[in-house]
Amino acid sequence: MKRYETYTIDNLSSLKDNTIYFFLKSQDFSEHQIKELRKNEKSFILNDNYCTIKAKLSNGDKLQVLTNPQNASQILACDGALDILYEDDYYLIVNKPHLLASVPTRSHYNDNLGGRIMNYMKNKDDNFVLRIVNRLDKDTAGIVITAKSASAYNRLGKIDKTYYALCHGNFNENEITIIAPILTISENGINQMKRIISPNGKPSITHATLVKQYKNFALIKLKLETGRTHQIRVHLSHIGHSLLGDKIYSNNINETELHTFLILKQITFTHPTTQKQIKIEIPYPSNWNRYLES
Repeated sequence: MKRYETYTIDNLSSLKDNTIYFFLKSQDFSEHQIKELRKNEKSFILNDNYCTIKAKLSNGDKLQVLTNPQNASQILACDGALDILYEDDYYLIVNKPHLLASVPTRSHYNDNLGGRIMNYMKNKDDNFVLRIVNRLDKDTAGIVITAKSASAYNRLGKIDKTYYALCHGNFNENEITIIAPILTISENGINQMKRIISPNGKPSITHATLVKQYKNFALIKLKLETGRTHQIRVHLSHIGHSLLGDKIYSNNINETELHTFLILKQITFTHPTTQKQIKIEIPYPSNWNRYLES
């Protein structure tokens, strides 16, 4: 089946012209998106009748726009569980567990979050295109937002994200801001997994707040001003508080955990269509309890 986004027309005064084309431009559709929609004669339904992009709109009209006019993403559907936190016509928000890759890789081709989402959406949208808004590392657990259309992806504004982590050592300050540029190492033109602190790197800022100090480790809350790959892991290692389970950046040679103890626990954003504030918070994964209850 094909999926449509529905718009109720209520303010045409700001448009240069009251055609569907100019309405789409006002909704942040790109020229490329509009070009793709034009290729399909069933892209637009105005008051329950198919029409072209040149059709005139009036206040009170119901306009339906084909969500994904292009071909579906060529990602293998994976028959795995999805912990759905929120869903509407525009977004699917899920809780990604530790050790599940966000998208297919050579070593995680048959089971990954993207494949599970494709499997979930296959009977909802024939042409579903996977658009993950905030991709998380395989080792990182937490909230992942998927936009169900290009327009939903493009119109989503700032997302306020709060991470929590378990890290080695004793925090001597309740709050600390880490300002240290992060450089991606490249060998023979191929980016390496490990990042380093370097004056030649990109500006990177992390705010860390102590939540609870335990005997040999701490629970901390983190906010990012920048979004560099591995930013939290690199910055915490830089100040001598590497994540529990971090085998790439750890200062502890006895790491035995299977994953890093980092989670995107809270998000808040304004829904671009409804203008409602969406706030989601998830519990800690169950395997954190042996540390949190110690």
